[in-house]
Amino acid sequence: MTINIAHLFPDILNLYGENGNIKALKYALEKLNYQVSITNVTIEDKIEFPKYDFVYIGSGRSEYLKLAQQKLLEYKNDILSYIKKDKVMLVTGNALSLFEFLNLYEVSKEQTFKVADVKATTSLCNGMIYAFQNTEYLIKSTTNLIFNLESGFGNNETMLEGFKEHNFYVTSLIGPLLARNDNLTKYFVNTLTENH
Repeated sequence: MTINIAHLFPDILNLYGENGNIKALKYALEKLNYQVSITNVTIEDKIEFPKYDFVYIGSGRSEYLKLAQQKLLEYKNDILSYIKKDKVMLVTGNALSLFEFLNLYEVSKEQTFKVADVKATTSLCNGMIYAFQNTEYLIKSTTNLIFNLESGFGNNETMLEGFKEHNFYVTSLIGPLLARNDNLTKYFVNTLTENH
């Protein structure tokens, strides 16, 4: 059985080694004897969302974020359909600013970069979550939250962070997040294999 993964724009949105999230997920799936097909989607490529079981997009420099958002705007209906079908999508770091046009959550642009080592818990899995923040974008909305922070910067000056709608997960946390947290990787593996 094959799990199809799309890594959106890894050529321009891969600050902080965020491709480690894909490597961690692939490794965990292959340990369970799943075949894993990874498609690196560049800014010039057509994005065929229905083909994929998991879509990932990570952090990038501001000029590349603008370029990526222009591309993604063309796929607004496809992305919303993907989310409604409970397909899995993970957005990390400042890439969270790309998807405000979906009107699912609000984003605030901070006056200074928010930099912190993060410790958190989540209802998605047991154990601590360890991560890092280095972003000028935070989620403003305080519904459908993912993480309870012990340290770091949450949504709208709270200690609660992230946004979740169906299996669409958005967070400012980087690390790489999955590479640093086997418990969270296991959650995504279980979600993917159950959906599959």
